[in-house]
Amino acid sequence: MPKKANQKRRILEVLRFLSRESDEEHPVTVDRIRAHLESAGFSCDRKTVMDDLAALSDDGEDVIVNRGRGGGCFLGSRRFETAELKLLIDAVQSSRFIPLDKSRRLISKLTGETSLYEERRLKREVYVSGRVPKENRELLRTVDALHASISNDRCVSFLYYEWMPDHTRRPRRDGKRYFVSPCLLSRDSDYYYLLAYDRDAADLRHFRVDKIGSVREEDAPREGRDAWEKIASDPGKYESMLFGMYHGEEETVLLSVQKDLAGVVIDRFGENCPFLSDGEGADTFRVSIRVVVSPVFLSWAVGFGDRIRILSPEWVRDEANRLAADWLSVNGPAKESGHGTDEEKGDD
Repeated sequence: MPKKANQKRRILEVLRFLSRESDEEHPVTVDRIRAHLESAGFSCDRKTVMDDLAALSDDGEDVIVNRGRGGGCFLGSRRFETAELKLLIDAVQSSRFIPLDKSRRLISKLTGETSLYEERRLKREVYVSGRVPKENRELLRTVDALHASISNDRCVSFLYYEWMPDHTRRPRRDGKRYFVSPCLLSRDSDYYYLLAYDRDAADLRHFRVDKIGSVREEDAPREGRDAWEKIASDPGKYESMLFGMYHGEEETVLLSVQKDLAGVVIDRFGENCPFLSDGEGADTFRVSIRVVVSPVFLSWAVGFGDRIRILSPEWVRDEANRLAADWLSVNGPAKESGHGTDEEKGDD
């Protein structure tokens, strides 16, 4: 092998060794690096190792060399900081839509970006209930296909599945393919959703990505651009109006809220949500929010009882009252039938 090529390979081996075997708390000596290179088939001395470390430093790698007794070498900075890796790993571990085996492979790749010592700290098992089954191999391919279609400005068609009482899945609409124009992918409550313009419905719709199958990019440009173009330019604003990715009519709703729920409102609608004072000494405030009025939003408001009141518009308040009335009609107190148990009647 030519000397120059062998030198490049040796320098890369030094970098790999520093990346995995060293960190600030565990520096490695030059002799240990030399011994590793010897075992990997590279003949060298201490000066060669020092020259290689200098070459890495000149090339932009943050190689720290502490000379003298108790000194050593390590990488001062890496592509990912440990705190960043923790965030990424926690996100992967806690995502129900990623199958367990795929989650473990992704985590192994992430932990490979740090030293062996940090890797042991980062590999924490987190149990996540409701994780999609191992058999759902199609999910990541579906995500890739949808992203590709958005980049290519092309429509897609797919089958959309639903769960049956016997725990089997079947395609909706008797297997007729959905033909949509994908707009964006977003995550809500540990699920990925596709926002797309549905040609048949002539409107925007949300589809849970793990229920999508057999994606096919169609040879047709995306449609409904007027419906989704503003959303694509500011998806965060759009998603803040949604509850559970349910579709509904967009509306400005005025709420009266107990003051102790200020944190709940801010957590849901953001720090920039303006509060309107109900006057000094009042235990409520008003807030005007832009939301998609769906059963999930109405349930959220109704769930706080008299602590949140819908002031306007009237049709939204009526919808909330209807929802509450429907719930009470099937979950309210049972009517007395006049027939009791033997225990209730007592022994004759």
